[in-house]
Amino acid sequence: MSIRWPCDVLVARDVSFDLAPRSLAGPASVSGATQVVASDAGIWKATYGSIVVNKRNAVLAHRAIAALLEGRLGSIVVPLCRAWQPVPEGAVAAGLYEPVPHSDGAFFSDGSGYAIGAVIDVIAAADADIRATTLTAVVNYAGDIQPGQHFSVGERLYRIRSYDPVTGTMTIRPPLRDAVATGDRLDFDDPVCRMRLLNDDGMDLELSLRKFGTPTVQFIEDV
Repeated sequence: MSIRWPCDVLVARDVSFDLAPRSLAGPASVSGATQVVASDAGIWKATYGSIVVNKRNAVLAHRAIAALLEGRLGSIVVPLCRAWQPVPEGAVAAGLYEPVPHSDGAFFSDGSGYAIGAVIDVIAAADADIRATTLTAVVNYAGDIQPGQHFSVGERLYRIRSYDPVTGTMTIRPPLRDAVATGDRLDFDDPVCRMRLLNDDGMDLELSLRKFGTPTVQFIEDV
């Protein structure tokens, strides 16, 4: 299991997740024409920009992750924001995403509670082979599922390209990294992607007055 980026400690002001097409191009001919051959697979790239590092815990967490990753050697689970996901109407107002306290109403000493379970309930309706680009889903509890939303299966991230609410059929990018079995959960609540640093020095941390920093970290999918 990979380590996970602590979004509650190292908060990024700017976040981007995009699919970078894989392509190869030969040298240009005398006329200037160039042949480009592309793959439909694509690979995820992500950027956490202007990360707020202004407290002791944030500085130490940043340094600890850098030590664990050792440049591009290690992998890390990078979460996507839940914004624009098919959150059921009223779920947030009802507190379904809030941490759960102990039976006496108290939280842990650091103010945290128990992690919530799944709220959005979407599962695979049929098996799908590795590299498949089509899935059939059963929606038990969710808001409107639309193209452009994300889900993950395990530590693999996918973006919906098209969706038919009548049949539950969706096309996705990139193609499935791993086979999916009937009943596997499509995680819309907390989509994540297993990634590596784009560069070996990607976790370098420059601190103003040795206390404050706003580093930017770039990732590439660990395929």
